[in-house]
Amino acid sequence: MHFKMDDISAMTNQNISKEELQELEYERLELLNDFKEQLAVFCDYLKVDLDQQATLKSLDTATALTLSSPPSIPTRKGILNSSAQGYLRLKLVEKVKSTASDIVKALANKIADSSQKLPCNDIALKGSADSIASKLTQRYLFGHVRFYDIEPIPEVPTLRNKDLSALCERHLLDRVKEHYTSQYHRYRLWDGRAIALFSSYLFDVKSEAHNFFHSKNLIHLLNADPEPINKEWFKEECIECWEALYTDGPSCSYTELAYPDESGVIFEEYVPLVMVSEDVWDSLYERYKNKLKEHVEFAQ
Repeated sequence: MHFKMDDISAMTNQNISKEELQELEYERLELLNDFKEQLAVFCDYLKVDLDQQATLKSLDTATALTLSSPPSIPTRKGILNSSAQGYLRLKLVEKVKSTASDIVKALANKIADSSQKLPCNDIALKGSADSIASKLTQRYLFGHVRFYDIEPIPEVPTLRNKDLSALCERHLLDRVKEHYTSQYHRYRLWDGRAIALFSSYLFDVKSEAHNFFHSKNLIHLLNADPEPINKEWFKEECIECWEALYTDGPSCSYTELAYPDESGVIFEEYVPLVMVSEDVWDSLYERYKNKLKEHVEFAQ
């Protein structure tokens, strides 16, 4: 690659030497090599069908252009001096990072969009947005139709360059969830049945054989004090249980289990408790007070 120093000096607020440009060229080639290796690992682990050579060629051209025809380089960045070499180095890294992110985003959008070809009762569309994102990704990349007894999505290692960490399975799943949630996901609204079952989940004793036996609940509130805790405290306690259930609730085939059994409801499909109306909270709180009253009367 040939650099025209006079052209670069005319376009910038700072001078940059041939030696500095040569150093940047070495760094550019190293970045390209890191990108090539990370992209290959990403595609191999996740069975991604992508024209890697074309992608690499496009990035090669774009980064070369950054050095041969750089934008105006400011003499200062905030309160710190900014060297021309440091500025261009940052631009190279930003270009490589954005390319990696764009690849993952484009793939994630395709995966999320594939949901529109499935019937509404498909197992892939049941459960939380997280589980849906995982199942859509499993199906799109690995061809799984059913999700019982299959391997989890492989963890893609970051080889050397942390600036390329977007090329991993976690980032992909996050982008799938983000696009699916914004475009297609519709939370269920809390109705009387769902509220009643959630109250049962929070306060009813389960046997050791029950799927939700180890799940966080609020049974301790019935044994602590004959007077109910205030509503705001009650909300906090409920939300803690909700978050614990979302994070580590019982599941099968990458899908959260319904409560109390298959005929019940999957709570993670409903509007998160942090977003529900006061009507829902009023109903939950009233059920809590009734259960506490029943418990106290029974104990007497």
